[in-house]
Amino acid sequence: MRGLGARRAGPATSRARYEPGALRWDGLEVTWMVNGPGGYGPFLDVREFGAKGDGVTDDTGALRAAIVAASPGSAPTGNVVYLPAGAYMLTSSLELPPGVSLQGSGWNTPGAQVNTFAGTWLFVGQGANFSPVVLAGNGSAVRNLAFNVRDQPTTVPVPEAQPMVLVTANNVLIEDVFLYNPYGGIAISGAAQASLRRIWGQPLQYGIAIDRSQDVNFIDTVHFWPYWQPQGTPVGRYQLANATALVLYRCDNPHLSNIFAYNFARGISLAGSEAGIPHKVHLVNADFDRCVTGVHIRATGRPGSAATIQMANVTVQSPAGDGIPQGHGVWVEAASSFAMVQASNVRVSNSGLCGVRIDADNVTFFADNISLEGWRGPSGFSVASRSSLVYLGAGFSAAGNGSQVDPRAQFRMASYS
Repeated sequence: MRGLGARRAGPATSRARYEPGALRWDGLEVTWMVNGPGGYGPFLDVREFGAKGDGVTDDTGALRAAIVAASPGSAPTGNVVYLPAGAYMLTSSLELPPGVSLQGSGWNTPGAQVNTFAGTWLFVGQGANFSPVVLAGNGSAVRNLAFNVRDQPTTVPVPEAQPMVLVTANNVLIEDVFLYNPYGGIAISGAAQASLRRIWGQPLQYGIAIDRSQDVNFIDTVHFWPYWQPQGTPVGRYQLANATALVLYRCDNPHLSNIFAYNFARGISLAGSEAGIPHKVHLVNADFDRCVTGVHIRATGRPGSAATIQMANVTVQSPAGDGIPQGHGVWVEAASSFAMVQASNVRVSNSGLCGVRIDADNVTFFADNISLEGWRGPSGFSVASRSSLVYLGAGFSAAGNGSQVDPRAQFRMASYS
């Protein structure tokens, strides 16, 4: 691989000029350096370590060797392991140490060109019991590459497998990543302060999961779409009945923005685990299209420890038709006592049951500018527990089957139309 180095090259100039082996810009001379085993510079090309990238050869050893070279024990770490365009077959995990980045050359959205797997891809087999990439060192990163389960079956159920990317360290970066057809996409476990941005794909069971995370994480610009199998196929029907785009277990203060998820059973789920429940969830600018339930809360709560979410500019559009699962557009399950929802500018349409349903005790739901449309259940906004209350501010509207709110005694309304 040829990397970049730099040295000052005399008086500044106002234009760039090309010379073999060097590029000058305003007096800064940039020289090309060869980086291979024992070489120096910021980029290490995995081909220099024996990687083939042909989609068949097991490249795990070569990529591991490049990662080791990028983080020598006797020198500063922080190099970039570069994967040129190709398909790199893996049979076990690549663990990134602190400050090391795994970087590809981009990827092609399948179907957009004749070459489905243009760019940089990591291939694994179905039902893999390992994560292809593990961000195990603080400050490590993965960017500009795609993941493909090479022999993922088009029959169901989908084989259970580990996520494509596992985060176990703090302050990591995941960006410009495509999850073509995995069982699970990205999991943050026991770590925090991660930044995930520009994530695409068709995860079949879950897209992004967070657990045992005791500080903020940032997730921005997610687009989950049926890139691999269309909605009417067995896999598409499985996804609609079982999959969750974003699932939050024990986590504090996650910030989620600019989210699009299509054809899921649940758009976002505040679920809880043995480690605890999600707190202070922030969701802004989200569209859960053709999702049975857009916002789902099923985290066991108690006084002083309950799931909370603030959401703004959110739409939920549920599917309809024979054999389609039925659900509530926004649903707080019975176990989620003491949950609190603060919602603004939310539109829920075409729900198979209620637009919003609260089954748990002692829930507080604050809402402004809420629109419920075309639900097919008994009411638009339904509260099952007498100890739960809904505070509806300005701009509430509801038009659909049955009553708009039920029972009226559980609602405190500033305006109502």
